[in-house]
Amino acid sequence: MGRIRVLPPDLANQIAAGEVVERPASVVKELVENALDAGATRIKVEIEHGGTDLIRVSDDGAGMDPEDGALAFARHATSKIHDKDDLFSLRTFGFRGEALPSIASVAKVKLVTRARGRSEATEVIVEGGGAARTRATGAAEGTTVDVRELFYNLPARRKFLKSIGTESAHVSEVLLLAALARPDVSLFLLRDGRPAREWLRVATRKERAAQAFEGERLEPCAGERGLLKIEAHLAPPERARAGAVGLHLLVNGRPVRDRALARAVAQAYGSVLEPGRYPVGVAYVDIPSEQVDVNVHPQKAEVRFADARALYDAVTRELHEAMSKAFSLPSLGAPRGWSAMRPATPILTPIPSQVDAGGPDPWRLEPEVVQARVATLGERTSLPSTTSSASDAGPATGPALFESSGFYASLEFLGQLRTMFLLCNGVDGIYVLDQHAAAERVAFHRLRRAFAARSIATQRLLIADVVELLPAEVATLEERADDVAALGVDIRAVGASAVAVHAVPALLSRAKPERIVRDLVAELGRAARRPFGDAADLVIATMACHGSIRAGDLLSREEATALLRSLDDIDFAGHCPHGRPVVTRIGYDELERRVGR
Repeated sequence: MGRIRVLPPDLANQIAAGEVVERPASVVKELVENALDAGATRIKVEIEHGGTDLIRVSDDGAGMDPEDGALAFARHATSKIHDKDDLFSLRTFGFRGEALPSIASVAKVKLVTRARGRSEATEVIVEGGGAARTRATGAAEGTTVDVRELFYNLPARRKFLKSIGTESAHVSEVLLLAALARPDVSLFLLRDGRPAREWLRVATRKERAAQAFEGERLEPCAGERGLLKIEAHLAPPERARAGAVGLHLLVNGRPVRDRALARAVAQAYGSVLEPGRYPVGVAYVDIPSEQVDVNVHPQKAEVRFADARALYDAVTRELHEAMSKAFSLPSLGAPRGWSAMRPATPILTPIPSQVDAGGPDPWRLEPEVVQARVATLGERTSLPSTTSSASDAGPATGPALFESSGFYASLEFLGQLRTMFLLCNGVDGIYVLDQHAAAERVAFHRLRRAFAARSIATQRLLIADVVELLPAEVATLEERADDVAALGVDIRAVGASAVAVHAVPALLSRAKPERIVRDLVAELGRAARRPFGDAADLVIATMACHGSIRAGDLLSREEATALLRSLDDIDFAGHCPHGRPVVTRIGYDELERRVGR
């Protein structure tokens, strides 16, 4: 006899179930997607013991007649496609006809369904892949599926499940994705008989995103390029996380896992997000169905695009254009009543102990020192036109958000707090700027612009600074000599384990040459496997961080004002290159509320 044999149906079903049913959350996903395909507007999911003892999914969808109810447990039986051409124009979550038979092969399943307009319901029971038992029963229109004792006949699979809390969390994540996919459907989750989560139907994706990410400040970002449409609701860069766990992606309404697409969304933040960090929120990508293949994996969580590179580039560029506006400046809000019309009264004075003790006046520096430091911070050939001050402003006070280039210049500098923050008065509130984040953003912008033009101004050192390095690091600097020179750093090898620094970028004259070199080595090492142009922002961001004004540096009024003005000339002025916010606003209405006025 030959050695090749056809597997028994029950064993074949269990092998196939291994691809579809990994854990209780996989069961919930398949059953909820079936309910959505059936036109349900209300879906309730109940789990016990993390879903290992019981999973019950009830919906008010179209239901099935007795014949379809029994046939639903046959492998590859489906109502969602009829021929191969349908695979290229899918409008449903399911289409393979594998979910119910796979689940029934590893659990005890009872299905109760009643089609709309029929007088009675149908009950179908299947245990461990056995024969279906069918009978008439009474039930409301719709479908309810009970899945009990998951993996009862596969104890080896059951022991690999995680804790009750972990499995329950995975179930909740599945329902969250379903809720994001279908804002028009209400979903409810009960754990061990108690309500756990609910997502009531809403009219828009924006409202659903607000439900899903309660407590997060999400900004809507949208764009179109040809037949591609992008809608995203994303949190500010300072809320980003390591890994993409907080970023949810949907392609044509289908939740997917796609690392490249997640990176495309993250890259839309530019240098604000370091590699490996991803924003919190949701991104919807809608493209013609013939441009995407969802028939890649039995769980239908992965997709392939006809032109992936072009799609990723379009997502990055369109989102970047929208987000640069969304996160560049804080929301000014609408001035309320007379609170925005009051005269701007200075509220800070120099610290008395410093003046009385004969210490330096924090607002005074020698003229030549002021001139040099202001030039580094923000000397410009022409200053931006500023708006009217709060004392003489009319009804339309302050620059309109994103419409005026003089927002920061319109702020009145009041004082420096703890040699760390710049306190400013605006027409609608108090603005507090992180002086290091602001200066870092300015230095980054100017370095990047000069690098692109290959015109970074350098400052020669009177005496070369010798920096000890590892031989491999010296070799890296020698290999990337042209790239290093383009950044305005003149480095020459001194033996096998040291380099001499002869010049540094003029904008980074505050930084120690050794720190600049070590930053370069670290970033060049990270960028070794990709073109330097792709990593230049990271190198420049790190250099700008260590070469800018820092917390603890005392600034004069002239320096603070120059820094504010220079912020108006740059893109993404609301955050430093590493994602920290530059400015925080406290509205006058909030201050009045706090003091009971």
